[in-house]
Amino acid sequence: MSKKAKLNNREKRLQEKRNRKAANKAKYAELKRLGINGKSKRFQRKKRGTILEDHYYGHCGNVGCERCFPDLIRLKLDISRK
Repeated sequence: MSKKAKLNNREKRLQEKRNRKAANKAKYAELKRLGINGKSKRFQRKKRGTILEDHYYGHCGNVGCERCFPDLIRLKLDISRK
């Protein structure tokens, strides 16, 4: 590959990155202006109402959940103490 082609590809990638960053800045500025914080987990939980909503209907499916799989958590603790 020639130096010219490498330089062109590099400039193209940098320009794409600049465009991506500018688009993200504009997106987050608009969210800030509207007062929407769509990425915050805290905001999503508050909007949803309850933190552990899935537990009212049964298992959440997360093997690491202490509430749904207490035996596995105890077993893990027993193994780590040995």
